[in-house]
Amino acid sequence: MYRNNAYDKDLAKEMQDPEFAQQYLLNLVEDEDEPMTVEEALRMAIPRMGVTEFSRKIKKSKTDVDKFLRGERNLKPDTLNEYLVPFNLRIKVTLEKVA
Repeated sequence: MYRNNAYDKDLAKEMQDPEFAQQYLLNLVEDEDEPMTVEEALRMAIPRMGVTEFSRKIKKSKTDVDKFLRGERNLKPDTLNEYLVPFNLRIKVTLEKVA
């Protein structure tokens, strides 16, 4: 099976633990020096855990996941939440007053 250069066998094994996967993604998003958007963090995490394995977990086609990873597909909030299931996370949109 072909593997992306970003695939990391040891990390992929650790990412099977939902708590580890959750903390991994949160660390990317909450990094003090270079915080990532949720989408950027997913684009970093998914190849490391294995695109095929991730696709199976979220019950989406590998083609759809690949398009997202290449930036050819933007995720609607419901779909983004589906991509966050393996991390036991979901997005929450809030509205704040500016002035």
